[in-house]
Amino acid sequence: MIRLMLRARPPTRLSFRGLIPERLAGLSADSIARQALRQGNRVGVIGDCFSVDLAGGAEDRLVISGAGDCLDDVGAEMSRGELVVEGDAGARVGLEMSGGRIVIEGSVGFGAGMAMRGGELRIRGNAGDDVGGALPGEREGMRNGMLVVEGSAGAGVGDRMRLGLIVVRGSVGAFCGARMSAGTIIVGGGIGEGAGAAMRRGTVIAPRGNLRTLPGFADSGAHDLTVLRLLGRALAVHGLSEVASGFFDLRRWQGDVAVGGKGEIWTPP
Repeated sequence: MIRLMLRARPPTRLSFRGLIPERLAGLSADSIARQALRQGNRVGVIGDCFSVDLAGGAEDRLVISGAGDCLDDVGAEMSRGELVVEGDAGARVGLEMSGGRIVIEGSVGFGAGMAMRGGELRIRGNAGDDVGGALPGEREGMRNGMLVVEGSAGAGVGDRMRLGLIVVRGSVGAFCGARMSAGTIIVGGGIGEGAGAAMRRGTVIAPRGNLRTLPGFADSGAHDLTVLRLLGRALAVHGLSEVASGFFDLRRWQGDVAVGGKGEIWTPP
């Protein structure tokens, strides 16, 4: 196991892009300390800011302590191994990750899971806007994997989502599931306005959300489907059984017909 401990909060933001377990595994502590680390508008090395300790256990497990929200791009492009942040992290956690597991013990900023292609990203606290969203100028956001926010999230959750599963235990902001073409978003709390705007396919489930659907969504009636119960059992395996506790007799809204969409939003009856 590799442990990085921040010595003191830096005066600039730090980007951890490229510093992932699979690339650091097998290196000595000195070699890890000499790895490049972008610090604001200059490039230094990890040893400028962090102490490096090699402990027993899996070589492809990386633990970062004391960094706080100044640390951006944690786990970017990660494909295997495990990365744990003991505290908060900054923007773009799990950017374009394709495998492995990231656990953030605190909260994160903008763009968590942006363009995610696989793996598991779990955030114990809250998340900012554009969870599972798309890179600027790209037509697709999250394309696979599982993303869990145990607190609340901001606006644009799952914007342009292509595949995968997003679960937010708390509430989400406006335009959840906007422009999504596939995948599933589950919201345990309240859900903001504009959910599913320009949605073509995919599923948004908000069993406790007092949602006013957009005019482009047609009421398809209340249903108690077996598939929702099976999804609830799958969530229980991941410790999310309370999120699915309201998965019965939900009302289905289909749209957004403004773009010829066949997506669905499930709300309380």
